[in-house]
Amino acid sequence: MPDEIDRDQEFNEQRLEEMIEQSRFKPGSTPSLFHCRVCGKPIPEKRRQALPGITTCTECQEKIERRRR
Repeated sequence: MPDEIDRDQEFNEQRLEEMIEQSRFKPGSTPSLFHCRVCGKPIPEKRRQALPGITTCTECQEKIERRRR
């Protein structure tokens, strides 16, 4: 039987997950770059419009995310 601490912990975990999801898809406050800040290649128009504030091309972003794991 869950006690008050378990319920509070579960509530906090759910709230944290909601906040992460909300911030993950929030448009950037700055305009997207035309060229990747890592490799300098052009960032496709569709990517720049789909992800406002984007600063990396798809390839470089994938490398960054793999390193973070």
